Amino acid sequence: MTILMTSRLIVVVGALLLSIGTGSAESHPAWWRYASPDATALVGIQWEHVRLSPFGDAIAGELTGDGGLGFPDLECLKEARQLLISSPAFLAVAAGNFPTATIREQAAKKGLKRALYRDVELWVAPGKETLSIARISDQLILLGRLKNLQDAIDRNLPAEADRAYSPLLARAARYAQDDLWVVAARLPDPLAERFVPIEAEAEGFEGGVSVENGLRLGAVLNASSEESAAQLAEALKQMVVSLPPVARGIQISIDRNNVTLGMAINAEQLLAGLRTATVAAAPVLKPEPAKPAGPQIIRIFGLDDGPREIVLH
Repeated sequence: MTILMTSRLIVVVGALLLSIGTGSAESHPAWWRYASPDATALVGIQWEHVRLSPFGDAIAGELTGDGGLGFPDLECLKEARQLLISSPAFLAVAAGNFPTATIREQAAKKGLKRALYRDVELWVAPGKETLSIARISDQLILLGRLKNLQDAIDRNLPAEADRAYSPLLARAARYAQDDLWVVAARLPDPLAERFVPIEAEAEGFEGGVSVENGLRLGAVLNASSEESAAQLAEALKQMVVSLPPVARGIQISIDRNNVTLGMAINAEQLLAGLRTATVAAAPVLKPEPAKPAGPQIIRIFGLDDGPREIVLH
């Protein structure tokens, strides 16, 4: 069993090793039902909080840009309130403020083409690098490949009274108030590993993180046996030792087949830890050799007409 830190998120490991929810089972928001019923991983983000936190840039890098999930570069999407992402039939749901005129103007500027499907306005991306958009209402849009958008619309038609939902939604409901959470049927998982910067084999994973007034986090990994849980816990302890100081306070414990991680630090401790990690990661620059002041003079001897000087400016 191997445990590896991903280089892309090493600085924000504390925010992405996710916390245990302490509340009892709750009902999930109705708009989460757009997630695929076959989803093996769900990620939820209170984007209005996370984007203003020290981890906002790192999370944004997983959503857009080179190597990201393909979110279109729309200003209204950058100011969304909440995001729900499901895979492997990839679909993202964004809750926020998406008036018709705003979506039309911003999507058209980015080269997306307008279409209709069952009276739902679609904005189709020209290539595979960017996700297309389905505008469900002024408060809700879907993002995904065209086929996945159409399937989500079909599943949520009023006539579909017997629609199926992902069983992960019930587990995710307890984290609805957290700023970032992940629930996965198993690890490794391509979506989960973007936000959980460890590589491990586990029968399940769930947790959430809060960035209000510092950082509260933890995680539960379900191993296949008590022996596997012990091996996983030992590997995680070795990993924690190699982390930046801000993340070395992660506590690891075992309860039968479950390995639990947890940590809580206040805002001052978090900022001090991040500053230390940033300084430690900064490249060391060698000073350039000092240039001589004034012009340089080259003297040539042995010429028939005597020594000669050449001035270099």
